[in-house]
Amino acid sequence: MGVSLYYKAERPTPLTKEEEQAIQQVINNYQRSFGFKEEGEDFCVYEPDNSEPMTIFVGATGLPMGDLEDMHDACLHWAACLTEVRHILNDCEWSVHLDDHDLLWCEETGWYLSDEF
Repeated sequence: MGVSLYYKAERPTPLTKEEEQAIQQVINNYQRSFGFKEEGEDFCVYEPDNSEPMTIFVGATGLPMGDLEDMHDACLHWAACLTEVRHILNDCEWSVHLDDHDLLWCEETGWYLSDEF
């Protein structure tokens, strides 16, 4: 059984071309520096769903299951990626969670796992 990081951003206006390009650049940069290529999944953003017009950014990424430290490090890597994406989409309502554990948001440091994880 795998563990996945889930993320969603909602707002009433769709992504602009500039936002799409900036987000793709961030994802590409983090994908190149991801150190668990054999074990983890690529960062995945789903295609827009017309039945949910408020959802402008949504996806999930499976984390490596080799050992707990690798899974934790991979989660932090993708949380840093999502922090940069949130700075681009700073006017959205966000939800980020690792299966049933919510990641928390800090304006200074970005997304992080609570100490309870």
